[in-house]
Amino acid sequence: MKKINKYIKYVAALALLPVVTACFTGIENTGRITDRDVARVKANKRTAEEALLDSVKPQTYGQWRKGKRFVVTSNDISLVLRPSADTLKGHTLTFAGQELQRDIDNIEKVVIVLSDTDRQYRYDTGKTLAELQPLSGYYAVPFLSDLDYVARVDSLLRGRTLYLRTSTWRRRDGSFETGLRYVPVTVESVTTGDAVYPFYVAFDQDGRHSGVMMSSPTSAVRNVTFDKLFSFSDIRSSYKHISNENWSLIVRGQVAVGMTKEECTLSLGAPQSVDRVPTHGGLLERWVYDNGVYLVFADGILERFRQ
Repeated sequence: MKKINKYIKYVAALALLPVVTACFTGIENTGRITDRDVARVKANKRTAEEALLDSVKPQTYGQWRKGKRFVVTSNDISLVLRPSADTLKGHTLTFAGQELQRDIDNIEKVVIVLSDTDRQYRYDTGKTLAELQPLSGYYAVPFLSDLDYVARVDSLLRGRTLYLRTSTWRRRDGSFETGLRYVPVTVESVTTGDAVYPFYVAFDQDGRHSGVMMSSPTSAVRNVTFDKLFSFSDIRSSYKHISNENWSLIVRGQVAVGMTKEECTLSLGAPQSVDRVPTHGGLLERWVYDNGVYLVFADGILERFRQ
C-alpha cells in the first residue's frame, strides 16, 4: 500500500512539472498568437534608421494654411488642374484656399485653389471636407511636393555622415550614375525629388558630388526609404570575416572567382532567379540578374560569371 501511495505521489508530481516549469520561463499559454502580437514584436525590433523619420510627417490637408508652398514635380499636373498649364514642373504653387461645390447628389465636395505669381488653378478633389482633412499633401493633390516637409527632413539630415547602402546614384538632373556602396558620405542637402520620390538627398563622397532619390514613410512607393539607403554605422564592421581584397570589389559592385554567395549578394544584391543543378562534381547554382549578369556557384563558391 505504501508503494502504491508513493507511486501516486510520484505521478502527481510529474504532472505538475510542466506547470511549474512554465512559471519560470516567462512564457504563458494564453491561446493563439494574434497578428497584433506579431506586429508588436516587430515594432519593438525596428532599427534606428527605420525610426528616424517617425517624428517628421507631412501636414495633413486639415493643417494647411493659406500661403503654404509646394513644388510641382511633374507636368502631368496639367491633367488635373483647371485651367491646364503644360510647363508647371519645377514651379512653386501656394495654397490659396478652398471652395465648396455641390455635386449632382447635393453633397459638398472640396475644390482646392492654388496660385502662382500669374494665375490661380483649381483642383477638383471629388472628396468631402471630412474625407480630405486627414490626407497628406500627395494624396490631396498629386504631383506636388510639400516644401515644409522637405525642409524638415533637410534639417534632420544635412551635415550628417552616413554609410551608403546603394551604388545606384542620381545626379541632380535625374540621370543615373554607378557609384560606390558601403562608403561614408556627408549629406549636403535634401531638396524636392520627383513625382514618385519626394526627396533628393545630395551628398559628398570624398569630393565626388551626387545623390539618391528617397521615399518617405507616407509615399505610395516605399522601396527606397531612408533605412534602405543609409546606415548610421560602418557596414564594413559587420563583415570583418571578409578580406580587404574582396571588400574592395564589393564596394565597387564587382565579383571574382572564389567569392562566397554572401559576398556576391553584398556586391550585386539578390538575384532575379536561382537555378540549382546537381552534377557528379557537386551542386551547381546559377544566379541570374535582370541586367544580363549571371553567376555560377559550385558548392557555394563562385566558379564562373558574366558581368
